[in-house]
Amino acid sequence: MKYGFGIDIGSSTVRFAFFDETGKLLHKWSIPTPSEYGSAQVLPGIADELEQYMNSNRLTEDDILGVGVGIPGPVNSGGTVNRCVNMGWGVFNIDRNLSGLTGLKVVSSNIANMAALGESWKGCCRGCKDVFYVAMNTGIGGAIISNGHLVQGAHGGGGEVGHMIVNRQETESCTCGSKGCVEQYCSPFGIVRVAKRHLASVGHTTSTLRFRRHLSHVDVFQAAASGDKTAKEILDKVCQYAGEMIANVCCVTNPGTIVLGGELCKYGPQILDGTARYFRKYAFHANREVRFELAALGEDAPLIGAFKLVLDSAAEE
Repeated sequence: MKYGFGIDIGSSTVRFAFFDETGKLLHKWSIPTPSEYGSAQVLPGIADELEQYMNSNRLTEDDILGVGVGIPGPVNSGGTVNRCVNMGWGVFNIDRNLSGLTGLKVVSSNIANMAALGESWKGCCRGCKDVFYVAMNTGIGGAIISNGHLVQGAHGGGGEVGHMIVNRQETESCTCGSKGCVEQYCSPFGIVRVAKRHLASVGHTTSTLRFRRHLSHVDVFQAAASGDKTAKEILDKVCQYAGEMIANVCCVTNPGTIVLGGELCKYGPQILDGTARYFRKYAFHANREVRFELAALGEDAPLIGAFKLVLDSAAEE
């Protein structure tokens, strides 16, 4: 029996999972991400953790198929990170660097790509070969699977839909420097932006959201669920932006399944139904017959997908 690891590198936590070659998750654990985010600090810490685990379980390099790593930034199919601003990383090859530290084969991709692979292998769209995955977190990420293969692009930017522009009238800048990116409206912070603007535009509404001292996206979802008309209007605007973005992407990718994942997918039909409705309003007719699904694997999705990338890489050798 052969084994392998899946790793999810985040700004606060590095998560690990250990699998057998059938894809069974045998063990998972996490460590704090070093306060100094540079790769010179993070990667040696990961290598030490893997070495300790292998020693404790009497595993050798021959037992390990490889290590799959998901990172919150663009990385191309050869393992070159094309800047990861949240981690303070520039341009370097993570596969080569981590492999040199561990002696193990390393394959990497963007965290949304890993989550999409996980969902298509073991999750909500098991067996689907053409998938568009949208990660609705602090940032909006995306992943495209075409005929069973990830579309990473020449520079690792394939599927980075969070910075697709959906509002040319926007005056505030996105973190990327552009204006009107979908991330400015459909992320948790984006929902708060939409809410504040809508509340200012409707005047003396009796919405409970007016009395929130520190308004959050959770407040908006909770108010909408309790029947607050203004909160429902806010979420409708958010879903309109999301549906338009997905319709545009599908003009290029024509997936069979669209998956909504990340933090916001836990609100279920509140985000899924409205997004699907606006998608069908804006979509080209040949792209409308798609299945909308909510991600099913939660935080395990990128770990499972990372190991799937290891298996796919081993099969190609």
